[in-house]
Amino acid sequence: MKTNYRRWSEYPYPGEQSLPKGLPQTGEWPMFFITKEQHQQFFDPFHQQIHWNIQHPNMIDWETELLIVEQTLRSLTPQQMWIVQYWGTGELVSKIKMLIFHLAKKYQLSSMTLSRLLNFFQAAVNDVFVMSSFFKYFWDAARPIQYNPNLPTLLVTPHSPSYPSAHAALAGCTETLLNHFFPLEFSTVKRLMDDMALSRLYAGVHFKADITEGMTLGKQIGKIIVTLIETRNTSVF
Repeated sequence: MKTNYRRWSEYPYPGEQSLPKGLPQTGEWPMFFITKEQHQQFFDPFHQQIHWNIQHPNMIDWETELLIVEQTLRSLTPQQMWIVQYWGTGELVSKIKMLIFHLAKKYQLSSMTLSRLLNFFQAAVNDVFVMSSFFKYFWDAARPIQYNPNLPTLLVTPHSPSYPSAHAALAGCTETLLNHFFPLEFSTVKRLMDDMALSRLYAGVHFKADITEGMTLGKQIGKIIVTLIETRNTSVF
């Protein structure tokens, strides 16, 4: 269903008088694996143009999305509330690094090997956040509280557009990378990254579409990086 959507920059947050501004320049920062050229065209490390899989927000039914957020907040379980607090507070990247260190210890990676893995991961984090920010400000989609100011959110809504979720994009990219490096940990990694992404829906600060499409974006970036690793035979093992 094709619908028009509210623009984030046109609706003040509840209790605020001025319109939100954010940091649109973060979507223009340099990237490691992706290059941006004229006319909003993006290219992978092999200079092949990237055709993004993420949906245009006009293709999303935002009224239904709001109902999902409202229903989710009314039926949260204690486990979901814990997920919100774990993934929604503190430094996000450091928590993912804790997982990487845990897996490195489990599989007895050397310091040199772990260092190379962390370099790939940290560069991927940069590109995921830049691309998420680019799409956020390019499409300027409103947050749930800009549709319903009375939502009982569990976290403070960030001052940036809603679509897509950067948490979800990072989760999708991390899942793809770690499944490449630690294929036997597929189930564990998927569960943790799903929790990380869905924590934003449970908190009421993102729509479900922000999550699913953010994961799509992140996995696409992750696959670009994994293809580079495989092509150059730079496996960490």
